[in-house]
Amino acid sequence: AAIMSSSITTTATTTSSIADKLIVDKTRIQDADGFYATVRYVGPVASAKNSKEIYAGVEWDDETRGKHDGSVICRRTNQIVRHFSVRNSTNSSTSSPSSASSQAGSFLRLNKIDTGVELDLKLIQSRYVDQDAPLVAPNNILPYSARTSSGREKPIEFLGEMKVRKRQQVGDLHDISLRGMGISNIASEERRRKEMVDMFVKTKEVDLAGNLFSDWGALFDIVELFPSLEWMSFASNKIHDLVVPPPSTCTTLTFQEGQWSNLKVLNVKNVAMKSFQTILELEKLCPNLEQLCAAYNDLSDMDSAQSGTDSGDANANANDTPSVALHGFQQLKMLDLASCNITSWTSQVRRFRKLPKLETLILDDNPITSIVISKVDTEMDFVSISNIQIAGSSINQWNGIESLTNLKNLKSLRFRKCPLTDTIGTGEARAGTIARIPQIEQLNASHISEKERLEAERRYVSTASKELLKITSGLSLSSNTNKEGDFSDKKSGVYGNDISSSSSSNAPTEVNVVASKEKDLFHKKYPLFEDLMVKHKETMMAAAQSSSSSFNGTISNNAVNVNIRSMAVESCTHEPLQKRLPSSMKVERLKIMCSRAFGLDMELQRLHFRTEGDAFPTELDDDENTIGYYGVSDGAEILMNEIDVEAVKREDKNKADMYKKRIREQEVASNALQAVQKNDIRAHLAAAENSANRLSK
Repeated sequence: AAIMSSSITTTATTTSSIADKLIVDKTRIQDADGFYATVRYVGPVASAKNSKEIYAGVEWDDETRGKHDGSVICRRTNQIVRHFSVRNSTNSSTSSPSSASSQAGSFLRLNKIDTGVELDLKLIQSRYVDQDAPLVAPNNILPYSARTSSGREKPIEFLGEMKVRKRQQVGDLHDISLRGMGISNIASEERRRKEMVDMFVKTKEVDLAGNLFSDWGALFDIVELFPSLEWMSFASNKIHDLVVPPPSTCTTLTFQEGQWSNLKVLNVKNVAMKSFQTILELEKLCPNLEQLCAAYNDLSDMDSAQSGTDSGDANANANDTPSVALHGFQQLKMLDLASCNITSWTSQVRRFRKLPKLETLILDDNPITSIVISKVDTEMDFVSISNIQIAGSSINQWNGIESLTNLKNLKSLRFRKCPLTDTIGTGEARAGTIARIPQIEQLNASHISEKERLEAERRYVSTASKELLKITSGLSLSSNTNKEGDFSDKKSGVYGNDISSSSSSNAPTEVNVVASKEKDLFHKKYPLFEDLMVKHKETMMAAAQSSSSSFNGTISNNAVNVNIRSMAVESCTHEPLQKRLPSSMKVERLKIMCSRAFGLDMELQRLHFRTEGDAFPTELDDDENTIGYYGVSDGAEILMNEIDVEAVKREDKNKADMYKKRIREQEVASNALQAVQKNDIRAHLAAAENSANRLSK
């Protein structure tokens, strides 16, 4: 009995010591399976058998790991008791608390959680092999083998083990990776810290992504322990915002401007940052920073956070709040703000316009609706920008990106997955972007050849000239102008006598007014039409001579020369077909042609096309779309591949299994929710019955 009592006392003491270390809304923990969570509550749980036992209420980073929303049914009163509320939704750093999953919470016994380990010299040494340790591959042969196609076992060789080991010696390490090791704090003992400082004098790169750090103090410690540090990653550590204490405050955190002057690369992606003020503080800390990644944080307050370095911008749009420019980050070349809930170019993105060396700006997955850059701006703003990535935006009109033409140094653009490109198709979106932003050399990581640019510009001129013919023929475009529309004035000398003569000076005044408005809209919709028409006179004349009742052009004007090559096993040796195909040909008809030429059933075909300079071929994945929809241009090569039937069956089976799994998970979640609702109803009924009984007495 005495032994049992001692055991219980020891367990209670251990549990109490763990509870003392847990800080609500800050401490990060992991379970035995390596899942991470944030502590939201510490104390007894109303549904537990032991009402005095202490639990940790946590919110999982992976919401599918949770079981509830922080509320339980009280074992004694049968009523709902809320101990905490979940706050963040997985995979979205910018979601509001109301959008958080209601199933991301759990209650854990304290002996089931791990608050992480300390970072010290021994931990780092455990990651790297000692010079005198036994060889993994004696005689250059690993203790494993691979089975050949004939069924024989073949040994696996490992050459250069000692060379690799020599580069892994801790004292000579240039870069250290401690990613995902469950580190939550830095060794505080002065002796252990000095060991690290002395050992890592040469170390310039440290990767601490995916650990359990919960505040910025750890970053300050890391910079101190690695005196030559130039590259640091703290991604996916929930350290929240950097709050600089007032100078008079007594705190262990020392903050000085230029304190991290050696740092050139900093990655604070997905750290639960909620304010742009943190970026402003980093601007003071890191004057020599060259690359900054702050993606997957919420920087929606960018337009209101003030740095006090600028009073506004006289050139800002009168309808937008003038943006305060940043004047720090004088060495910054790359800035990644993907998925940061940025909505406005004028009042938010333009804050970076004065950064003299900024070359790459990543704004993927932000709900930006348009890019506004005037010619006046570009004389002093964004002077070095050569690469912009804005995939996943909310741009739905061509005039939302056309002002990028004012960035003369822009060479590379990433623009896809937005309402505009999703509506018109991959080929048309690519051609339209190339024609409208003539200075870019790469689009979506694919090189733009001169031939492709020529085809895109001709398509632009052809489309514009057809609309112009409608206007000059007296047909109103008002009823079918799409949202992107903005058209404009013409110059009679540029459009040609045949076109300009169709608008008679004797026409009624009302018709002239309508035509004038439509021409004004036309020039806004096609601002490069005049320049490109001069460049492509022959294309313009061909379009102008087409029938005014049809506006679709002849087949010859819309045909492309292509080479069709079989990549199937049975026909890969056949000579490729050289065909001239109309752009209006559907993929289904093209498959029929391939079936006749190469003897492969349509159901087994998978078609791709590529043009000169393309890094990857584009799949023609919809039989009902035309080859023009995908942007098949003159000189393109169409590749016919044979589908692996067995692979397709396996893929279909995997999809079916995943679908069944999701259905089961949804059923479990639904049953759990229904159970909570039923318990809630029973609790309310029981409470009402108790109240009625008390009143009757």
